[in-house]
Amino acid sequence: MSIAALAERIAACEAARSRARRQILTLVPVLALAGAGLGFLLFGGAGTALALALAGAAFGAAGAGLSLLSAGRRQARLAVEHPDLYPAALERYRMVMATERAGRYKLYC
Repeated sequence: MSIAALAERIAACEAARSRARRQILTLVPVLALAGAGLGFLLFGGAGTALALALAGAAFGAAGAGLSLLSAGRRQARLAVEHPDLYPAALERYRMVMATERAGRYKLYC
């Protein structure tokens, strides 16, 4: 495997991790509020609203958390499978990401 191909796989893992983090930050509160609202409207009690809010938050966090763990394990597996190429590929990925950020910053200045 070449350094460029390995850097691409690292980028895919990092994109999956970033997507999972965004899901945790957005999906969990939305599902908790939906669960609380549903519990309060259907059953009329604060206790059931709280229970359904916690269930909604747990449901939302479970899927995103598993995705986050899976991406981390894939990236760790890449480091173990390619110990000689991984540092160079990681540096290449970081340089590409820094260049993209710098390009976006120039657009706004």
